[in-house]
Amino acid sequence: MTIALSLGLVVLWILAWQFWPRPFYLGAMALLRRASGLRTQRVAVSEQEMVYLEGGAGETLVLLHGFGADRDAWPQMVTHLKGHYRVIAPDLPGFGDSSRVPSASHTLDAQLARLATFLQTLGIEKCHLAGNSMGGYLAAHYAARHPEQIQSLWLLAPAGVVSAEESELQQLLARDDNPLLIENLAQFSRLIDLCFVKTPYTPGAITRVLAARAVRDCAFHGQLFADLFGSAVPLEDVMGTFQGPTLIMWGDKDRLLHVSGAAVLRALIPHSQLCILPNVGHVPMLEVPQTTALAFLAFQVGA
Repeated sequence: MTIALSLGLVVLWILAWQFWPRPFYLGAMALLRRASGLRTQRVAVSEQEMVYLEGGAGETLVLLHGFGADRDAWPQMVTHLKGHYRVIAPDLPGFGDSSRVPSASHTLDAQLARLATFLQTLGIEKCHLAGNSMGGYLAAHYAARHPEQIQSLWLLAPAGVVSAEESELQQLLARDDNPLLIENLAQFSRLIDLCFVKTPYTPGAITRVLAARAVRDCAFHGQLFADLFGSAVPLEDVMGTFQGPTLIMWGDKDRLLHVSGAAVLRALIPHSQLCILPNVGHVPMLEVPQTTALAFLAFQVGA
């Protein structure tokens, strides 16, 4: 009887894993956040709700994720920053668990205004600001507009460097094929392949949850992408005026944004350092989290 009961429970567990994967995803994310010392918080920002992770102690480090990602892009890396910083990692408006308001504007000015209100609401007058891809685009523009708030800037393969060599993403966009907008599991798998050189292991149930969320958000994110990048402001136009210490980090095998953008920014930003990660793709904080964190800590020692 005990053996039969045990086998029945195993079968139920397998069925739940296959057909109801969301509880497993939520549990895995909760464990990951706990391991990195982060906890979920919520705050009202300009009549919307922003959800964010917070944890640690010390000077404040704000982390901005890329397009289609969310706050959970960071906990694996943050594990290696314990004891060094108070970390704030928001779901940017329109992503993750933060508000999705189709009628709202998501232009560069609108998103930067929400970020400014978010920091003000949390009482953050100064911070280290980091961003990957879209998050790097926002971080760079925010630093150029509010340099007095930024103790240092950390750009991880930021979008917006228009004079870089053409990437695979840009070639696809030129053919009216945006791999960031997901309509099915196959397209989600293609995007994952574009993002990584060595894809971190992810259980199939979690992949299905992430893909389903991307499919659900496809139309809304298409509108948001057009808002934010339809009239993009190149980083070349603004970053020459930023005088703060800046770490420019890029994977040398980035297929979404060409690594040549790193040298462009290095030449523009007076007090910048370059960190090119060998055999790494577009999201180093997920592909090589420890290496990424240690490079930032080393940069801060010399900044």
